[in-house]
Amino acid sequence: AVAAELPAASLAALMAQAGVEVHRDLPVDAAGGNNPTVFFPQVVGADQAWEQNIRGRGVVVAVVDSGISDKFSWAENNTIARYDALDNGPKRYDAYGHGTYLAGIIGSRRHDDNGYAGVAPRVKFVDVRVLDESGSGNYTDIVEGLDWILANHEEYDIRIVNMSIVGLVDRPYFANIINQAVERLWEAGIVVVAAAGNGGVTESSDGNTPMTISVPGNDPFVITVGAFTDNFTPADMSDDYVAPFSGAGPTEMGFVKPDVIAPGAHMISQMRNNSPWAQSGSAEHITGHWWQSAGTSAATAVVTGVAALILDANPDLTPDQVKYILMAEAAPAVYEDGSLAWSIFQQGAGRVWAPSAIAAVDGVDVATIPSANAGLIAGEPFAGPVVFRDGEFHFVDEHGNDLLVDGGYGWAGGYGWAGGYGWAGGYGWAGGFFDEATGTTWTGGYGWAGSVNDWQEWPAEQVWLSGYGWAGGYGWAGGYGWAGGYGWAGGYGWAGGYGWAGHLSLAQANN
Repeated sequence: AVAAELPAASLAALMAQAGVEVHRDLPVDAAGGNNPTVFFPQVVGADQAWEQNIRGRGVVVAVVDSGISDKFSWAENNTIARYDALDNGPKRYDAYGHGTYLAGIIGSRRHDDNGYAGVAPRVKFVDVRVLDESGSGNYTDIVEGLDWILANHEEYDIRIVNMSIVGLVDRPYFANIINQAVERLWEAGIVVVAAAGNGGVTESSDGNTPMTISVPGNDPFVITVGAFTDNFTPADMSDDYVAPFSGAGPTEMGFVKPDVIAPGAHMISQMRNNSPWAQSGSAEHITGHWWQSAGTSAATAVVTGVAALILDANPDLTPDQVKYILMAEAAPAVYEDGSLAWSIFQQGAGRVWAPSAIAAVDGVDVATIPSANAGLIAGEPFAGPVVFRDGEFHFVDEHGNDLLVDGGYGWAGGYGWAGGYGWAGGYGWAGGFFDEATGTTWTGGYGWAGSVNDWQEWPAEQVWLSGYGWAGGYGWAGGYGWAGGYGWAGGYGWAGGYGWAGHLSLAQANN
């Protein structure tokens, strides 16, 4: 081969010579171009779903947040409708940056060396803007946005709502108007995925502080997502751990939360470089319009993407069935003796895993797939099966009697671990979160003795005291606005060696 610079007039004569081929010296880019390589789709097995041509095709996701930018082709070309609930001047697609960042995690079609930069790259978006340029919103705007989704979900075939926003808990979940709107969506057949919140680290705790689940994640009729980190080793599960900032349960009404955990640290996605959220210090600039941040907001977007893959595989599933499958096929972190490395109030059912969740529904008759929230009815008040007594959380029946004599789920708080565990399995869930011996489900509950209005509002720093409720001991951290965009720069090391695998039964979770 010979390389040469020739005037254009000489090319025709050269190409006419026998045995000579002329090729333009075209520029090339490294694989992935200017796109940084992201790993979270591989951490949850989304790439294995792509190989089966399951990529979220036909699934529409409503992102309830600060908006979705029109700058990026993957966002603009795949956003089929927009609604601005703020009504505060000229329409702004995303004046903050948070919503675009999340949409990219859910379903960006940009390519990198690993494949796609989003979990479900064939989803369509509906942009529901409820947060302003400071990342703040109020109940009026959020309820308006959710009610618009309810009124228009059939027209746009909305199947999932992503709510990476958090609000302060100041009353029972069923008396909160955001949760009431969310339950109407769930009842209409729309999966709602919500953040656990980033309140795990407080002045009195270095991580996963009990009872720090935010609104609307404290509602049983959502899929509540906590965060773990792959510790910058995405191919090695053995050093992954639950992020200390991730909000922990139980909820104020005694429900086990989060439901599952997903990658939520050093998460890379796109937003405009001049976005206020990008400039706030909550995100780190990588290259171009790519930014890195952390939080349960990002973890929620990952689970929204996995839920879209599940609905691509089986569009007939109900929200309760999607929640059941995500939990039943999750993998908790356990020690070699079978005890939990983290309480279920920290890791829920465990880390989501798309391949097994898809395998459990692909081509399966939905009539044979169980549902979460057994015995619960949206719009009615319920209490969960957990109470705080004698310095620990206990599972009880509707009469307050312990369901587990050994207090197998007892947890007095704290974040420490002894190491030497894995995300390991062989623990048949018998329903994903069900104990045949007691008939207890994590997502079940008991009818509230009073009415929806039979409660008194309590201060943010005080746990609600009721006939069923809490004996005290853990106060509310409070102070979290609706942005859900609390960044985390990392820095939590891990020297252990454990794995993630399999599933878990109620009686075996004894940490």
